[in-house]
Amino acid sequence: MPEKSAPTGNLISAQLLVDLVTNTLDPGYAATARQRGPDAPRRWYDRPAVALGCALIGFTLVVAYIHTHRGAPQAAKVHDSLVARVRAAQHQIDGLAAHAQQLNDALTVLRDQALAGSGPLSRQLGREQLLAGQTAVVGPGLQVVLKEPPSATATAQPGRGGSAPGAVANILSDRDVRSVVNELWADGAEAISVNDVRLTPTSAIRFAGDAVLVDFAPITSPFTIRAIGDADNLATGFASSSVASRYQTLAGADGIGFQFTEHNKLTLPASPVTSPRFAHPATAASTPAPPGPTR
Repeated sequence: MPEKSAPTGNLISAQLLVDLVTNTLDPGYAATARQRGPDAPRRWYDRPAVALGCALIGFTLVVAYIHTHRGAPQAAKVHDSLVARVRAAQHQIDGLAAHAQQLNDALTVLRDQALAGSGPLSRQLGREQLLAGQTAVVGPGLQVVLKEPPSATATAQPGRGGSAPGAVANILSDRDVRSVVNELWADGAEAISVNDVRLTPTSAIRFAGDAVLVDFAPITSPFTIRAIGDADNLATGFASSSVASRYQTLAGADGIGFQFTEHNKLTLPASPVTSPRFAHPATAASTPAPPGPTR
């Protein structure tokens, strides 16, 4: 008997598997449908419940539509007002900076006239101003341009450009600008500007949101870094540096713009005059140190 019952059990199991695959609907649903039939009476509250549900959905959609379109003009007005205020403030800042530079130029003329008879003192003061970045300079040098790819990329390293993980990130950040600037200082640059912002011994390059700040002045891509010095030495030293090699690799891998060119004449603007809060002239004369690496 045991030998004959085993095949029967296997057949039943196989039939159950076939039924599970071919008949996905539980038999109880079909039996209930047959008992009810097409002419089964409906409950009295079926139609009111459906109508009430449709009314609630429609009311919700109408309220959302009205709220969205009623608030959109107000949000647009607030946005336009903020943009206008920012532009007006920036225009005012530019005007004040230009006026301050004019006053500084007039002060320089008066100082030169007052020191006309003291050549060494005038030359030393001019050198001090040059090292402090308070004098516009002209000379040969090297220009380096860093530029974001034509289209935003989502494959950049998270957090490299300051964006949140999962968002489209900037490839270039303050570290990239700072590394190029420090390399140019090391190669013998005597004066450097970033997007027409002159660097001084107290300059700082930082990152805030989607913009790079150079002495609290926001700049965006493309980043144009100009350095005045011996053009041949600057080009040779920068081309053989690890910094140039890294950005040539990034240009091929991530599509950033990177190029550096020699120029016979570069013009760098003067830095706005700033008064130190803690530094005071020493009693003994000392030779100022040249600008060091930018922080």
